Amino acid sequence: MATELTADDGRTPAARAMDEAIELAIEGRSPYPESAAFIDAEEPGAVDAIKKAADEGRAVVLAYADGSTRVLRAEPVSR
Repeated sequence: MATELTADDGRTPAARAMDEAIELAIEGRSPYPESAAFIDAEEPGAVDAIKKAADEGRAVVLAYADGSTRVLRAEPVSR
């Protein structure tokens, strides 16, 4: 069974979400894209981490302190 994302275990939201993703992947039912970058959405360095992951062509899993997550998929802008 997947780990519940709770805020009282000392890990960052991104670490908890990544642990859950690993457990779900082992069970063959992860909702997250492979090779996604797990980023703490409310941390000061989030913008730079999102940009770096997008530049690398990776999806981004934004993890929030309340246990929620959002998946972002970057696309290049054609000009």
